[in-house]
Amino acid sequence: MYLAAKQIKGTVRYYIRESFKDGEWLKSRDLFDLGAHPDQYIIYPGGSACYFHEDIYDQLNEKGVTPDDDELEKIFWPFLKYETRRVIEGFTHRHSSRKGRESVKESCRRCETMQFHMFDKRRIHYLRFGQLDQSRIFRAPNKIYRPLLDKSRDEIEHMFLRMENVLDANEKKTYTFVIFDIPGHFSGKLARTFPQALSQEKVDDCFLEEVCRVDSDENFWAGMPRSALLHEHLVRYVCWFFDHDYAESRYLDQLVYDWMGRHRDFHPPRPKPSMAMAEALSVMGMTRQELAGMTVKTLTRQYRQMARKSHPDTGGGHDRFIRLNQAFEDLLRNVRAKGKTSGYRTQRG
Repeated sequence: MYLAAKQIKGTVRYYIRESFKDGEWLKSRDLFDLGAHPDQYIIYPGGSACYFHEDIYDQLNEKGVTPDDDELEKIFWPFLKYETRRVIEGFTHRHSSRKGRESVKESCRRCETMQFHMFDKRRIHYLRFGQLDQSRIFRAPNKIYRPLLDKSRDEIEHMFLRMENVLDANEKKTYTFVIFDIPGHFSGKLARTFPQALSQEKVDDCFLEEVCRVDSDENFWAGMPRSALLHEHLVRYVCWFFDHDYAESRYLDQLVYDWMGRHRDFHPPRPKPSMAMAEALSVMGMTRQELAGMTVKTLTRQYRQMARKSHPDTGGGHDRFIRLNQAFEDLLRNVRAKGKTSGYRTQRG
C-alpha cells in the first residue's frame, strides 16, 4: 500500500492505493479515499499514542486487503503530530530486525537481474548522488534501484513525488536537464559540466523531444490509463524546466583555480651544466693529484686566489670569471662526495 495524491479543482485529495499483479503488468487501484484531510482518520487517545479509524480497516477488509499497522503508519506519516512521529521513529529505527535485514539482502540480489527503465535510473542516480555528469551511470551498482522493485508505475511516480521534495527551486531545471539526458544530444565536456554555455534554443528542442519520447513509451507507462494529453507526472517536469534557471555553477571558477594552482606549483631549478673534470682543473690551475689531497677548506682557498685574478674588477674578464665559478662548484661537489669537509663550511658550501 502507498499514499497517492491527486489535485482536483485546486484541491489535493489523498488516496490509499496498492500495486497488484495483472497479467504481465503491475497496476494500481484505489483502496480508500482519505479526502483532503487524512488526519481526520487519526485518533489520539492521549499522550503520544495513536490509532486509525475503524472505517479504514473495514473497507480494506472488504477489498480483500489485510491492514497492517506498520504500513498504515508509513501512509499517515506526513499527517501525524510531531511528538507521535518522534516516539514512533525512536522505536522503529532503534534496531533493525533480522527479518528486515534478510529482506534487504534478498531485494539486492533480485536487483542484479532486473532491467529498470533508464528514465527511472537517471532520477534515482541524481537524487542519490546529485551529479550533473551521469556518464558513469552504468558503473553504479543495481542495488541503488531497489526502491523500484515490485511497484506499479503509479506507485513509482508517487514515490518520486516524495523524493523530489528535497530539491531546491534552483536545482529543478538542472535536475530535469539531467534526467531527460539532454547532455547526450551534445558533444564535448560543457554539456555535462556547464549547461549554461550551450545553445539554449537547441537545449529546449532536445528537452521537448525527450519528454515526448518518454510520454509515448508504452513500456514505461505499462499498466496505467493514458489519454491524448501529456501525462500529469511529466507536466511538472516541463514546468520546472521552463520556469526555473540552472543551479549556480562553479565550473568557470574551478577552471581559474586550477590554472592558478598549476602555475603556483614549485618547480626546482634545473641543474647547471657541469664542466669536464680536465677543464675544471685547468681553470682552477690544479692537477688531479692536488685535488685528491684537498678538503673543502683548501679548495675554497684556491678558488679565492684564482678569483682575485679573474674578477672583472681586478682586470679579469666576465666570461673567465663565470667559468671559474662553474669549475669551483663542480670540483666542490667532487670533494664533498669524498667526505673531506674538515668541519669547515663556506657560504657556498
